[in-house]
Amino acid sequence: MNDVALLRELYNHMAWADSEVWRTVSAIDPTPDDEALHTLLAHIHFTQEAFSAIWTGREFVLRRPKDFASLDEIRAFALPFYEQIPDILGGEDAESLAAPMPVPWAKYFARSLGREPEGTTRGETMMQVVLHTQYHRGQINTRIRTLGATPPMVDYIGWLWAGRPDAAW
Repeated sequence: MNDVALLRELYNHMAWADSEVWRTVSAIDPTPDDEALHTLLAHIHFTQEAFSAIWTGREFVLRRPKDFASLDEIRAFALPFYEQIPDILGGEDAESLAAPMPVPWAKYFARSLGREPEGTTRGETMMQVVLHTQYHRGQINTRIRTLGATPPMVDYIGWLWAGRPDAAW
């Protein structure tokens, strides 16, 4: 994955889609104190932060869902990631995206893989964040429906049809 323009497009969509999910969650009355929703939102945003830390060389601290007392705390934790992404992607080119990017926690997946993980590139890890977030966003939308609300339409094509709107946090 060495296409900077495509990554920028996908990250813009991700920010918009995530903001739509958060706006929907915030509008559920009463705002749910739902463990599954709490866990999924915390997981998405911790994963985004963890990858951002390895891309920028920052140290990161493992956070668990229980470390966040409320959905508002999770959202506050999440927002800086979206602010950092334009600067991170702005410094990328095909060469930097093709560079090896060791993932410190990859070794923990050797057992489930049945072998040591292959190496990854910086661009591949950036694509992983988009796909990982999309996967769990679908689970969150299912949970929103279970809680009696209507999940937002956050498909990529819907974002395109809407004129590629910016995230509305």
